[in-house]
Amino acid sequence: MSDNEIEKIRLRKAQRLLKLQSMPKEIIDIKTEDEFNKLLKDFPDKIIVIDFWAEWCAPCKLFAPVLAKAHEEYSIDFIFVKINVDVNPMIAQYFGITSIPTTLFIKGEHILRKFLGAVNFEVLKQILEKLKS
Repeated sequence: MSDNEIEKIRLRKAQRLLKLQSMPKEIIDIKTEDEFNKLLKDFPDKIIVIDFWAEWCAPCKLFAPVLAKAHEEYSIDFIFVKINVDVNPMIAQYFGITSIPTTLFIKGEHILRKFLGAVNFEVLKQILEKLKS
């Protein structure tokens, strides 16, 4: 292997490390439209998993630990976000959310996948694996 090839490998590893360091460490709880727009601007090349939910929604509470487990296992590849529809009705309206919980998978402003209702971890894992590849 030439020095040039080794240097290219080092550069790719350094770029990946920088991306990992800039990735959010927690599930992001979006409070405002400005926060959401900044997130889209800061991570245009990442898939963002959005959980639309509300405090009073029992299925939303069942889905919360599933999303948390997915975040633990896939936070390198995806950004996980929670949006309370009562706090952010305009974002929910923009994406046509009419039922909760609803989970969207977006990249930029493009919807890659959407599902309604609470699913178990295995179902969510299958979707994430498919989107990852």
